[in-house]
Amino acid sequence: EKNWKKVARMVGIDENGLEAELMRHYAAQRETPAAERLYELACLMAKEGARVSEAPALRLGDAGFVAAQVRFVPSWSWGAQLVIVTLMVWSALSCGNATPVRWAVGLMSAASVLVCVPPLFSSSQHGVIELECACRYNAARVLAARLIVLGCSCALAVALMVAGTSVATGIGALSVTLWACPPYFCSCAGTLAILRRARTPHAVVSSIAWIAVICSALLAISIAFPGIYGPAALAIWGLAAAAALAWLLRSAAGGLDSFAPHIASTCN
Repeated sequence: EKNWKKVARMVGIDENGLEAELMRHYAAQRETPAAERLYELACLMAKEGARVSEAPALRLGDAGFVAAQVRFVPSWSWGAQLVIVTLMVWSALSCGNATPVRWAVGLMSAASVLVCVPPLFSSSQHGVIELECACRYNAARVLAARLIVLGCSCALAVALMVAGTSVATGIGALSVTLWACPPYFCSCAGTLAILRRARTPHAVVSSIAWIAVICSALLAISIAFPGIYGPAALAIWGLAAAAALAWLLRSAAGGLDSFAPHIASTCN
């Protein structure tokens, strides 16, 4: 509409007159359907309405909707998480009780969050947000459901890495858990904070940059303070894990509208 009005102004034609002429032109070309055709269409509509009313109502609950999101997560995301877990277990088996394994479990835990970020925005990438806005489960609820699915898969991946590393190296599971949790919790909390503030085109890049910062900081601390993975530093790791968990819970407690205001405010 804006284009033809712009053209009308350029050639000096009255917009209202041009619009009226266009309406008369298309009205003259409109064909009046035959009565038999209208009757046939009405019969088909009535038949379809009767079929739908007789069919058993299948209503998808909230739990079923969340579970259904599993098949919409791209297969490469599940494969990447499996590769990360495999690499971590292989490193633990190869290096044994060595210092690189201790900081590697933190890096891999943060990386497991990284591979889950792009699937959160598949609706925007495929251009179906407007369609989801018209559905019972709209774009904001799709985002929340995918957060639940991918969050559970990340937690399972971290648990598998912790268990595999502990068994392969003989290090206590509590120590490995405390080494893995702070970078994992910080990655999750930072990603949720980005979801709350950033627009979709920038959220993926910002999330990747944030997790890269977490990994770089962890690696720098590990090199600068080698004794940080000793038994005496477990209390520090415990405090760091508690603080990161508190940040994560605070980020998650904001609710759906705080995660994606630019989606929720439009679609709810």
